[in-house]
Amino acid sequence: MTGGLLWGLTGLALLDSVNATTIWIVIVILLGARRPAPTGWAFMLGAVASFLAFALMCYFGLSFADSVLDGVTLWLRRLLFTGLAIALVVMGVRRLRPRERKGYALPPWVNAWSALPFGMLATVGDLPNAFPVVLAVDRLIDADVAAPAAVAVLAGYTAVYALPSALILAAGLAFNEELREQLESMLSGRSSGIAEPSPLAAAACFAGAAASLGVLFLWVG
Repeated sequence: MTGGLLWGLTGLALLDSVNATTIWIVIVILLGARRPAPTGWAFMLGAVASFLAFALMCYFGLSFADSVLDGVTLWLRRLLFTGLAIALVVMGVRRLRPRERKGYALPPWVNAWSALPFGMLATVGDLPNAFPVVLAVDRLIDADVAAPAAVAVLAGYTAVYALPSALILAAGLAFNEELREQLESMLSGRSSGIAEPSPLAAAACFAGAAASLGVLFLWVG
């Protein structure tokens, strides 16, 4: 386990932590749940458990596949960077057109008891966006990291992934009155109206797609 590998995995975990779905659901819970503290922490527990289970399944599944078939991780990298480039192009095209904002609402059945499975389901539904953790798993396998160390690293990766949402939840519970107006304003701006075209965001998406293709051809091979 080298310092460069740990820094690279930390960067991927930070990228994964900017998870809009989890963050917005936490804000909705803070604003709309009858008991926001137990509901919010139960949701976070479900989200963390589901994400860690996915990371471990990827690691052990791909480790086994790599031991049986040569070149599995290479094809995985090709698939990931190709898929990322396509997704960024699609996002860029969408940013060039007006679009209606989709609202976030807490399902009426979510409470302190059902929030844990709700967190698991929400995380599973958002796994298509979790490509950084798959890259992290690929790097662990490629570096031939021992299984116990890899499991520990993935547990730390999951903690970094959950950190922004957990901090928002803790701050919202501790400073409910002070932050409520700001959170309501953020949620309203995200959930209503029409999003205007953003050439700058579109250009960033296209640049990201080009970078993904560059990595695909120059590094992955």
